[in-house]
Amino acid sequence: MYVLTGSRTCSASEQLINALSPYVTVVTIGNTTCGKPVGFLPQADGCGTTFSTVNFESVNSRNEGRYFNGFAATCSVAEDFSKSLGAVDEPLLVAAANHADGQGCPAASGRAQPQASRQSLLKPWQGEPGDRFGGMVAR
Repeated sequence: MYVLTGSRTCSASEQLINALSPYVTVVTIGNTTCGKPVGFLPQADGCGTTFSTVNFESVNSRNEGRYFNGFAATCSVAEDFSKSLGAVDEPLLVAAANHADGQGCPAASGRAQPQASRQSLLKPWQGEPGDRFGGMVAR
């Protein structure tokens, strides 16, 4: 299974990577994920305030978890936000297709973007120039 990853690959996406890894080979392409192996169930206090404290930590069938530093990419590939999501020349998609075709990880032609700091993850998301989905890609 191929997962295109980056610093905003969090929570449920990481849970999928972790949950499937005992059963299938999971190849991550891009950059290190954000590292959020915990979840919460919001609780209202009846006075208008809702608390979202950590209620659980997820692990897989081998009791593996605690990926607070994220999952490192199998193939480190720099994202190019000038490309539309799903574009046939999008670097992460090209790297995944090439890896699936037996070509391995691309040579390091550029450095992957550094993982976002915890502080930057707290800022409201404004989107990236390449966050335009252009439709599914035929393979």
